[in-house]
Amino acid sequence: MSSPEMAAARSGTYRLLARLWLREVDRDLLRELRSQPLSDAYVQAGGTLPASDDDHTNEELAIDYCRLFVGPSDHVPPYQSVWQSGQFQSASAASMKSFIDIVGYDTDQLPHGMMLDHLGVQLDVMGHIFGQISTSQADAVHFGQVLELANFFLTRHLQWPAELIQAAMRQAATDFYRSSIMLTGNFLGSEMLG
Repeated sequence: MSSPEMAAARSGTYRLLARLWLREVDRDLLRELRSQPLSDAYVQAGGTLPASDDDHTNEELAIDYCRLFVGPSDHVPPYQSVWQSGQFQSASAASMKSFIDIVGYDTDQLPHGMMLDHLGVQLDVMGHIFGQISTSQADAVHFGQVLELANFFLTRHLQWPAELIQAAMRQAATDFYRSSIMLTGNFLGSEMLG
């Protein structure tokens, strides 16, 4: 697989994981995940898909997502600032704003009121960066610079979530979310080694 193809694959993985963290799964996404070839890839990576995308399944997943990440109590807030400094909107949020400005990421696509150091935003920004690499027609120097920026972003903003992932896996009530959280941890672990 060539470098642009590999970057496109990484971008797609980051973007899918971002979507799973940013918003609860809806019927359209669940249908897409359950269709080929995505379902085979998801399951081979260790994911567990619900047997159905009916109303009951969607409600069960929505409840699990909200209980895990939204609250009102005993949830695991997916924010870098909370896990690193114990408070919302610390230096990690300011750093995210700088990266977003540099890479030209469109924050208008995010759910209203989303803080920038949310794990889903961080995953999506990384997907955006790899998307730029995959479509870049620039020379090797530009390609290398964007890849260097991706590695710096990974180190700065995606090494923190191990505790979040462990806590969320323990609290997940559905196999779908437990496996999605595990996939995120495994993918980020492989990215750190790569």
